[in-house]
Amino acid sequence: MDDFIPSENLSGVEQLKRSAVIATQNVARLRSELENEPDEFTRSRLLKLLVYEAEKSRLTHQQLDRIDGHMAELRELTYRQVELVEKGNLKGQIVERAVKLLALLNDLMANYQTLRRRLSPLTE
Repeated sequence: MDDFIPSENLSGVEQLKRSAVIATQNVARLRSELENEPDEFTRSRLLKLLVYEAEKSRLTHQQLDRIDGHMAELRELTYRQVELVEKGNLKGQIVERAVKLLALLNDLMANYQTLRRRLSPLTE
């Protein structure tokens, strides 16, 4: 655990971005088609597709909510870890390990913040 290196593999984020761009394009196209379509059956089908594409955006909002929850928990853990280190209730190697854990928590928070910044534009 002392040699933990945060992962930079964000291909999932890139895939999500691509998916969000496609969904946005689909929503725009479907809205245009829906406005111009005289046939009720086709309009009904277009409306269902439009709702389906809008649902994809909702999933991204749920991911952001989950990330926000993880970040809040991580802030609490970090706060407690800082208190332990500052109080000096730890001795010797335990202090060293606590400082390493604090650095790990900070790295993890930075990764969550980066992920959140990358996902945020997808929800607009």
